[in-house]
Amino acid sequence: MIGELYMEVMIPLNDTPDLLKELDKGINDMENGRVTAHEDTMKILMQRYEDHVSQNS
Repeated sequence: MIGELYMEVMIPLNDTPDLLKELDKGINDMENGRVTAHEDTMKILMQRYEDHVSQNS
């Protein structure tokens, strides 16, 4: 299988409904444009961290 990825994952049946709900939320967010690029997210997180540190020092 050149150029393909095959992965087998075992998920306990009792965890499946919660996992599927979370996956569904993520897919809905992607389909509705509610995602942020990694670089932008990291900038937001760093700014919030810096703001938090400066407020609590």
